[in-house]
Amino acid sequence: MGVSSISTLGQVFSIVTSILFWGAALLVLVRILSKSFGFKEANLIKLPPVRAAEDNFIWGLLSEKNGININIKIIVFGIGIRLAMLILGYIFMHAAGMELSIANLFQSFNRWDAPHYQRLAQYGYSHPYHDGRFIFIVFFPLYPYMTRFVTVFTGNYLASAYILSFATYLAALCYIYHLARLDFSESTAWWAVILISIFPHSIFFGAPHTESLFILTTAMTLYYIRTHKWLAAGIAGALASATRMVGIMLIAAAAVEFVMTYELFAKMRKGKWHEFFDLILKKGLFILIMLVGIIVYLLINWRVTGDPFRFTHYQETHWHNSFRYFGSVMREQFYRITPYISNIWDSSMLYVAAPNILGFGFTIWMIAYAALRRHNAGYIVYVLGYTFTSFALAWLLSGGRYAAAIVPVFIFLADYVNKKLHRRIIVPVIFIALLLPILRMYVMGGPVM
Repeated sequence: MGVSSISTLGQVFSIVTSILFWGAALLVLVRILSKSFGFKEANLIKLPPVRAAEDNFIWGLLSEKNGININIKIIVFGIGIRLAMLILGYIFMHAAGMELSIANLFQSFNRWDAPHYQRLAQYGYSHPYHDGRFIFIVFFPLYPYMTRFVTVFTGNYLASAYILSFATYLAALCYIYHLARLDFSESTAWWAVILISIFPHSIFFGAPHTESLFILTTAMTLYYIRTHKWLAAGIAGALASATRMVGIMLIAAAAVEFVMTYELFAKMRKGKWHEFFDLILKKGLFILIMLVGIIVYLLINWRVTGDPFRFTHYQETHWHNSFRYFGSVMREQFYRITPYISNIWDSSMLYVAAPNILGFGFTIWMIAYAALRRHNAGYIVYVLGYTFTSFALAWLLSGGRYAAAIVPVFIFLADYVNKKLHRRIIVPVIFIALLLPILRMYVMGGPVM
């Protein structure tokens, strides 16, 4: 495939994904407004009935009804996944002739941003890390502060970071299962747990990064939103927004669920102002608690640098990140692949651009699927906001990792996979086939970010 063909493919990819993104946004907006104004939702597309999964030996073992607490099964599964990742990492290191030890194995996962979080846990934000500049102010506070807390008991920052990541990953799987179970069968909920665990960039859930904590706080927030426990949702959302900037998008999910559940605009239209303000004051205001996480982060910026928005300066000047439309960012990813296309198997740089393209394409596919299948509108709005912001970075390096942390996407995918036997085979096989080379490249120090 020539350079011009790659360029054309990039343009087509950008156009198609933009159409799918904005088309899905329009569909979900129509649904939200219809329900919120008290109108019957229009069935724009006739859908086949949802089929229950076939009962078999595997699902019998995993069933909620066989006498073992479902959370214990999920935790055992999660421990098994993390041990498998470590064993595979050890095998890859051995095959590459690297020096082998348990310490080296864990150090092989301690790459890229991970040491930065440990330095923050140890020294805080006020330490001048780079020529007197507070460049690590771009990292959000919950993960390093929780690492510092765990270190009170362990005495070691790296060990604490690993313990925190492992524990929050296991807790996240439990919440993801119960979140999916609100709307789907046991088997679909299990598929959500399985698929997020074997997604190619799920390697970061076992590394000292923020991904495990973020999927936990996200799943918690969405679970409490869906069960209409608004105070709990607000608190969990505050934790999410203190973990990563994009956590603030959970406010949109909460707002959509709130206005659709209580048909808020219908109450305005009918002049039921007492009910309207009663709902806002007694329930709706709890959603605003989610802002606490980002407010704390801005206060840290202000205390350390005197400017609550100083992180934006360092993002652009040191980390080379500014915002652009995701379509142009994706075209750029195809251009970055072009110089290496003749040597595709030996180019480590493909491990940056290719996951960006695949992660974005996968997410857009799931957004379109969820919109057509009329999945929870709040989930879709959250994923739309997450995708629009996360994949709009001018110097996009971590698209695969960003896709791995979009919790609702794996519920959408679980619903898709569980409908057909061949999907239950093909999708996991593809995920594992992509995961293995990505894991190998990561433990060898390659550019998997």
